[in-house]
Amino acid sequence: MKYLWRLFSSVRLAIWTILLLALVSLAGSLSLFDVFHSPVFFILGTVLIINIAVCSLKRWPSLLAASRGVSIESAARLLAKGSTNTVQGASKRSPKDTAEVAVSFLSQRGYRRRRQTVAGSDVLAGDKNRFAPWGTYAIHLSLILLVAGYLMGSYFGYSDDSFIVAENQTRAITGYSFSLHLDSFEDEYWPDGSPKDFRSQITIIENGLVVKEALVRVNHPLEYKGLKIFQSFYGPAVAVTVKDIDGNPIFQDSVVFDGSLSDQGIVWPFGTFTLGDNNLFCAIISSAGPSDPLIPAGELRLEFYDMDSVEFLDSFPFAVGTPVEYQGLSFSADYLGQFSGFQLKEDPGLVLIWIAFALLMAGLFLVFYFPHRQIIISIQPGQTGSSYSYAFLGKKSLASDEIQSLTETLNGVDVETHERKSQK
Repeated sequence: MKYLWRLFSSVRLAIWTILLLALVSLAGSLSLFDVFHSPVFFILGTVLIINIAVCSLKRWPSLLAASRGVSIESAARLLAKGSTNTVQGASKRSPKDTAEVAVSFLSQRGYRRRRQTVAGSDVLAGDKNRFAPWGTYAIHLSLILLVAGYLMGSYFGYSDDSFIVAENQTRAITGYSFSLHLDSFEDEYWPDGSPKDFRSQITIIENGLVVKEALVRVNHPLEYKGLKIFQSFYGPAVAVTVKDIDGNPIFQDSVVFDGSLSDQGIVWPFGTFTLGDNNLFCAIISSAGPSDPLIPAGELRLEFYDMDSVEFLDSFPFAVGTPVEYQGLSFSADYLGQFSGFQLKEDPGLVLIWIAFALLMAGLFLVFYFPHRQIIISIQPGQTGSSYSYAFLGKKSLASDEIQSLTETLNGVDVETHERKSQK
């Protein structure tokens, strides 16, 4: 147990874990393997969470002691020993008056004050922003929640960047109890031909019932039962019906042109479908435009391939309203339309990530803008009044503006008047 505690409380372990996470993430970004759903990523993420948690628990006693502040007895011992950080001096005031001046000084600057007589000396301890060191705990917790949220999203979330539905088509969403139906798609263009806006009118169908209707456009997604549906891309589609020799439909669906062929600068959009019982792989190729030398503008070409060998069999011009007969089957293009491409995303860890971000900002704000300060002062009788010694605990640079002011205050200088003269 002690070995595990030492292992997981090691900063070196955290560094190596982060480096390994970076390496496997790089491998994932290069598409070498699906790293974000792999056991390696999950194990490394879990190790990092445990490592940060143990390191935080290890620091608990020191942070608790810091928030309580140095005890009066410890302050007296530290000042009695003296150090390079200890400032000593004498005042013409009595010990009681000097102590009251010190208390007033600490009070005006927002210090929490504690006072006690130790071995004939009046000892004061003051601290400010005593809970600021806990900002590091907020930062550590934010890292834990960030990793946990990312792991949760990777393993229990859902993502599909290319969910395509043609107009008047309904598609089930894998893993969900509802389907998406595309009622219509509209696109607008600027005078130079660039896209101005494109939007999809969709219907969510669950258990055969319409449960939601919405207009989805860029940057305005639809959310239903935790799944967000984003408008992503679009393109042409054609509604196709295939009938057997008896006139019975064996295929009736929209074929989307989600692929492209190119040759010598000419690009032909195309879509495919299969007829398994007839061992046919069918491709519908759209014209590349007015300059297309093979397919006239506004027309289509229907090509047939053997589904097993992908050997080319035959091709025909294909137009709306003009059926094509092949191998006893009738192929007809019912109408031309469009398809809409959506991004589907559900991230159950997103709430944890937002909480982590808030904790990180709060922790950084506390640590950098409210630094913890502690000051200890000892006042005892002197030959002509009183003598004193004091020290700032922690980083002296954080309190450099107060050291001179405290000395002048204890010596009886009007600090406010002195500061105004210095500014002039």
